[in-house]
Order: sequence, then structure tokens, then C-alpha cells
Amino acid sequence: MTIWSRAGGPSARRRKIALWALCGALPILSVGYQIVAKETAQAMGHMPFGLAWLGHLIRSPWAQGLLLLEIASFATWMTALSEMKLSAAFPMSAVSYVLIVVASWTLFGETATLAQVLGGATILAGIWMIGRSDPEAPDAG
Repeated sequence: MTIWSRAGGPSARRRKIALWALCGALPILSVGYQIVAKETAQAMGHMPFGLAWLGHLIRSPWAQGLLLLEIASFATWMTALSEMKLSAAFPMSAVSYVLIVVASWTLFGETATLAQVLGGATILAGIWMIGRSDPEAPDAG
């Protein structure tokens, strides 16, 4: 049984919107994770690796944010996979590659190269072509 029983769950339209919302949450959570990971690395970069480093990491709000984002990402991914075909859900995770370039440029002042821009456009075109199918998993029974 999935999170929405076919018999008593939401309408087909609402269900499809919810599934695509799940897919949209995945790259956003992934980008959030990478932003927080970068902040964690910058906060921890001055310390040599060792027990003091580990103690500082455990107390770091950035590292705690990483853990929360990882749990949220895992729960979202498991929900998406329980409701969708893998071939429809997985390509949406590739959107995060494009969003990471945008986030690194806007938040960290990193330069976006022409190759990254063209690669991002190629990724988005590929996702569009792959995603033109029905995202719902077929009934198992």
C-alpha cells in the first residue's frame, strides 16, 4: 500500500500535482544540503581533523542542518519512489546540478563557465524529454 490508497485517496489531478511537488522538493532539498555543506566546510576549514574537530562538528548548527536536510531528503525520496516510476522520479534529481551552479554563483560568488551553462541547458532539455511520460507507478496488483 502506498501513502495514498487508490480507492480512498485524492483525485487523480491532485495526486499528480502532489507527485510533481515531491519531485520539485528533491532538487531543492539537495541544493539546500550542498549550500549548508559548503557553509559547514567553511566554518570547519580552519581546524585540523581530530577529536576537537569532531566535537566542533557535532555542536555546529550547520552540521545539524546537514543532518536534518539529509533526513528530509531521504523521507521525500522514499515517498516519491513509493508513488512513482523510478524512470520518472530520478531525472528530477538532475535539476539539482543546474541549481547548484546557480546557487554557487549567487551565494558564493563563484563564476559560472560557459560549459556549465551549456551543460545545465542540456540537462534541463534531457529532463524535459525524459519527463514527458506519466510519472505514476503502475498498480502492483
